[in-house]
Amino acid sequence: MGRKKLFLGPAELIEGYGLNGHKYKSRRIYLIGKPLASGSVSLVFYGRNNGQRVRVSTGKVLEPEHTPMAKRANEEKVRLLQIECDMKNAELERKEAGFAPTPKNKASFIEYLNLLAMSEYERTGNKKSYYNALKALAVHIKAYSGADVKFKDITLEWVQDFLEHLKKDAMNFNYLRTDDPERRKEVHISQNSQCRLQRNLNFALNKAVKAKIIPSNPMDGLDTDEKVKPLNGTRYFLTEEEVKLLMNTPYNHGRHHIKQAFLFSCYTGLRFSDLKRITMSDFHLDKNGTYLKIVMQKTKEPLKVYVPSVAMQVLPDVADDETPVFSLPKNETANTSLRKWLKDAGITDRPITFHSARHSAATLLLSNNVPLAVVSKQLGHLKSSTTEIYAKIVDEAQKVASSKMDDLFTFKND
Repeated sequence: MGRKKLFLGPAELIEGYGLNGHKYKSRRIYLIGKPLASGSVSLVFYGRNNGQRVRVSTGKVLEPEHTPMAKRANEEKVRLLQIECDMKNAELERKEAGFAPTPKNKASFIEYLNLLAMSEYERTGNKKSYYNALKALAVHIKAYSGADVKFKDITLEWVQDFLEHLKKDAMNFNYLRTDDPERRKEVHISQNSQCRLQRNLNFALNKAVKAKIIPSNPMDGLDTDEKVKPLNGTRYFLTEEEVKLLMNTPYNHGRHHIKQAFLFSCYTGLRFSDLKRITMSDFHLDKNGTYLKIVMQKTKEPLKVYVPSVAMQVLPDVADDETPVFSLPKNETANTSLRKWLKDAGITDRPITFHSARHSAATLLLSNNVPLAVVSKQLGHLKSSTTEIYAKIVDEAQKVASSKMDDLFTFKND
């Protein structure tokens, strides 16, 4: 299958997505595009009311498509807004035919989740926030109730049964959609995944209450013991000795910068999503040394972090200041290659991933008496309570270390 054509300017976007209104003249309300000076296209509902032209902004904008990802984002915006347009036209036809308007509680809950996901993406610009979470929730609800579930179906009893489904039957679709027969298998979702889906369902229903689609949130009627409880996740990290061991272990598993990027994260605490994006233009120098100044991909918050010399030494050569420093595959592929390298180093006793490098940075700094507030700023944590988790890990490790002394040395009774 060939790559889809990328629409680079307003004219191409409007023509490519059929936003000039020509093919919708028979409809009362349709979606059109208005070019903006920035090169983007504003999406507008256009129609007539009592002979008067009416334009209502959707608040959505199509951006020039310089990447396939940008095209997918535009396609999703247009798809969801066309669905909303269809619903508006259907309601007008019902009204003109003398039928009562469709009650809001008969609206599709799946389509509502998709619209809400796109709205959250527009608000945050971050697919890793509620966008992906609500999309995942829609997939699990489809698997449980089918694609036609309506708001009126979302009762307390439905919620109770859905949560039971998550606890006992829900599958991890990441393992089911792969074409690799070795990876394709039935794996139940984890308890923390169940908890996230529960939280996202509550978020969506609260939004529906605020939009006056439903009078109240049925989840408010859940008893405490009916809710999924989160588990305190295990944060795996490397010791100082293990990081040193990896520094001296050659990487022979492909062309990507797995070793350099992983060690850089151990030294700086940078997330994988940010490792993939940093360029040499993100590095700066002041009287205190070299620092990295970026906007974090996950939180969209700014981060300024000083980079130690040992981290600068692992940076690969790059062609120019705008090319990503590290050549990295997708996170899952990177973790597969990482495990091979860790096996070469003899580190096979726990499931270390790229994110473990971030955990390692935090525990190593705290173990060496760096103040909690400094570590929190280094990692870009918005709340110090997140960093405190690592402090507890260090305390537990020190407790285990002290108990080892009891195993090694004992006083003999005279």
